[in-house]
Amino acid sequence: MEFSLLLPIFLFSLLFLRWVRRILNPLSSLPLPPGPKGYPIIGNLFNVPSKLPWKTFHEWSKIHGDILYIDIPTQPIIVLGSADAAFELLEKRSDIYSDRPRLVMDDLMGLNWTLPTIGYSPKWRAQRRLFHQHFNQHEITKYRPEQLRECRIFLGRLLDGKMSLGDNIRLLYSAIILRVAYDMDIDTMNHNYIRVVQDAVTAASVTRIPGAFWVEFLPFLRYLPDWLPGNHSKKHAKHGKSLWDRVRDEPFDAVKQKIADGKATNTVTAHMLERSRESSDGKILPSEQEEMIRDVLGIAYGAAADTTASAAQSFVIAMSLFPDVQRKAQEELERVVGPKRLPDFSDYNDLIYVQATLLESIRWMAAFPLAFPHRAMQDGEFRGFLIPKGATIFANVWYALSCVVHRSESN
Repeated sequence: MEFSLLLPIFLFSLLFLRWVRRILNPLSSLPLPPGPKGYPIIGNLFNVPSKLPWKTFHEWSKIHGDILYIDIPTQPIIVLGSADAAFELLEKRSDIYSDRPRLVMDDLMGLNWTLPTIGYSPKWRAQRRLFHQHFNQHEITKYRPEQLRECRIFLGRLLDGKMSLGDNIRLLYSAIILRVAYDMDIDTMNHNYIRVVQDAVTAASVTRIPGAFWVEFLPFLRYLPDWLPGNHSKKHAKHGKSLWDRVRDEPFDAVKQKIADGKATNTVTAHMLERSRESSDGKILPSEQEEMIRDVLGIAYGAAADTTASAAQSFVIAMSLFPDVQRKAQEELERVVGPKRLPDFSDYNDLIYVQATLLESIRWMAAFPLAFPHRAMQDGEFRGFLIPKGATIFANVWYALSCVVHRSESN
């Protein structure tokens, strides 16, 4: 009886809020971008794709254009289906589209400490500044010996043949970031720190798929008890939170103890802590400052173990599918490096074709086909259409980047 009363009240409230918003909005005379046909009140709630959404969005964009509106009652979605639309809106108007959507699943998982999830704010700017200070192109050169060492070990494992190529690549990048950031030697995929970061990234990636969790469209579902049948969102969030807490805390606490013992001095963690103490006149770091250092390192750890490794795997796949390109890259290596030594950082600027193949493979198989979503901080107009405040904006990188390449080839 109670549910039969709540449902019509909920639907009426949605309809009323939409009507009020349209009346009070100064841009209300503008039409919304076109999109797939939905149902009254609930819009496209039941036809948002949960698997390979970038492909469905592309099919819809072929019908409706490169600015696509998906009508979700509590969370409207804008999909940009071309590079031109993405650059024009997200880059040229970054002052109002640099924010990130507040995902309910992020809140439930405690992911309010990572750059892609905290939104455009003073905390985001401070965290981004700290990340750039210690991971920019100049600063990271001091860790080249560690990177070369892990690459040589990686080649030895390839010759040994006891591990799959995919695991070998993931182990390489996990070992690099764990050594550089936390002074840890990792030589197996069964290491606790590698397993936990892989599981954590997988748990977070699932929440980025539009339509995967209804709690994003119906936020009141977060208050339902965990034991309720079908309430898998809270169970998933609880599991994900435990994983991400370990990603952020366990390696940091371990290297902090090493630093206290006079070890692990040439690490990103040590340099971050030292530079922060210098800026605070050698005093004990405020808890907020140390917490931010802990957060930034956790972001680097997760990104290197997943995104960077995925990009490297894309390169290997590209070389296997395009042997002519592989042959040209090999010829350049033989010409620049020769047969008697391995490539070094000093060869990078001379390996022009190899650089191009690396960049093209990243474009060809983007690690994030829909990129990280943005959020409209205010109502805006774009090509004659209304971009409503609070809308989640996806750039369909999977298709948009291929348009750039095809257009450049035709020119």
